[in-house]
Parts: sequence; C-alpha cells; structure tokens
Amino acid sequence: KVTDSVYVVHGTQALPDKSNIGFISNSGIVVSEEGVVIIDTGGSREVGEMLLQKIQQVTDKPVVAVFNTHVHGDHWFGNVAVRKAYPNVRIYAHERAIERLTAGEADQWVELFSQAMDKSAEGAEIVLPDRGLKGGETIEIAGNSYNTHHTGHAHTDSDIMIEYPADRTLFAGDIVIAGSVVSGARPEDFSAKGQIAAVEYALGLPVDIYVPGHGPTGGREIPEATKRFLEVLYDSVQRYYDEGLEDFEMRDKVVADLSDFSDWSGYDRIGRLISFVYQQIEAAEFE
Repeated sequence: KVTDSVYVVHGTQALPDKSNIGFISNSGIVVSEEGVVIIDTGGSREVGEMLLQKIQQVTDKPVVAVFNTHVHGDHWFGNVAVRKAYPNVRIYAHERAIERLTAGEADQWVELFSQAMDKSAEGAEIVLPDRGLKGGETIEIAGNSYNTHHTGHAHTDSDIMIEYPADRTLFAGDIVIAGSVVSGARPEDFSAKGQIAAVEYALGLPVDIYVPGHGPTGGREIPEATKRFLEVLYDSVQRYYDEGLEDFEMRDKVVADLSDFSDWSGYDRIGRLISFVYQQIEAAEFE
C-alpha cells in the first residue's frame, strides 16, 4: 500500500525463468469506489491471476481498465488473466506498442519467454492491448483522471508513463528502474539519450511517488538514480570513444566508472549495454 488508493506488487529483480514464472516487473493498482485500474499485468497468465488475487484482498470492485506501459512481454502477458475475469476491461497502450505486437512481436515474446521458462510459456494464449494512445491524453476512468506521457524513443519507442494526479503518483514503466541495470535486458530497444531525457521529464512532473517498472517504489531518489546511471554510462562510453577505443576495449574502463552501481541486478551483463550505447554514439557521428 503506497497511498489510500494506490498499491504496488513488486516483481523479483531477475530475468524470467521457470522458478519465477515471469514475475519480474512491477504492477500498479489504483482502487476507487467505481473500480480498479491496473498498470502492467506481469509476465505470465499465472502472474496475472496472482495479481487479481492480491486485488481481491483489498477490494471487491471490478477491474475496469489496464495500462501496458510498453511493448515488452513482462508488462502485458498477464492481460489474459484480467480479460478472462473481466471480459469488458479496456486495455490501453501506446499505439506503437500495439502496432509492433500485432505485426508479430507478440509471438516473438511468447517464444522468448518459453525458452527462458523451459517451455512453460509455449503456446500461451495472449491478449494484446487494443486501445491506442499517443501520449498527452487525460483519460477519465472509474471517477479518476489519468494523464499519459510519451517523450519519444526512450526505453523503447512505445513507452507511456501514467500519472495519477489525485495521489501525485507516476507509474513510470521501464523509463525508471530501481536497483537493476537500466535497459540492460533489452538494450537493442532503447535510446540512451532519449531515456535520459524521459527521466528528466518525469522529474519535472508534479508528483511525489515514483513507481518504477522494476525495483522498489519511492520518491525522487528513484528516478534520480536511474538518470545518474545512464549519464555516467553515456559519458563514459563517449569519452573512450573519443579516445579511439572500440567497445570491447573500453568495457572494463566503463565498468569501473559505473562502480557505484556494482550491486545492481544485471551488472554482470553490462557488456551488451555498453556495445549498444557505443553504436548509438557512433551513429550520431554521421547524422
């Protein structure tokens, strides 16, 4: 319980596997007199079912709407459980997420999670978001207003952050990550400079509580840590790029520069992230 009406179910700090059944991302819950809104439904049908059980412990109100913050499967695989329990539920996402998922990426996520969870997700039924957002909308749901925010290409090109003004809370999706290497699990999808800009935008909103896509909920210290990690990473890669080093040559130096974050989950896999930032810096040279 975060406020009188906001709850968060925090996932584990890990990659999906058979033991965690995809329970690796956070789910936000807003409870009102008229119904429940879920922000991200988790990484499997089982996680979605668990989420509904948690909700029933605090309210008997129906789930009336879902937001999926971006295209990655650990944030929407639980939709199927919610739609089964509440057939008329509205499921929102950025229009780019819907476009990518319906064009074939949904099946790719099923295959990826099936491999990670030892085939337990193979053939899984999927329910995709079906109400597209551009960002900038204010939506009235169950007697409450929700502001949506999209800053462009950041963690992905399909991120939306959901602001709940009544309780000065921001559900940031994976724009903000606490305690694990930022965008490290899927670096091919992210823009380092774009995500820094998105976190700066989030810090400028009139909110007090930040619910990250992964890791503990908190105040401004959560997005500030995300921003600091990304800035040190980018500045370090840029410096060694300017010195003429290749990505594999600078790896150990960049890792050393990021030593303040060495206790974060995924730190041992940071090499791929460095390579993708290197590619972004290299590409910028030719713009």
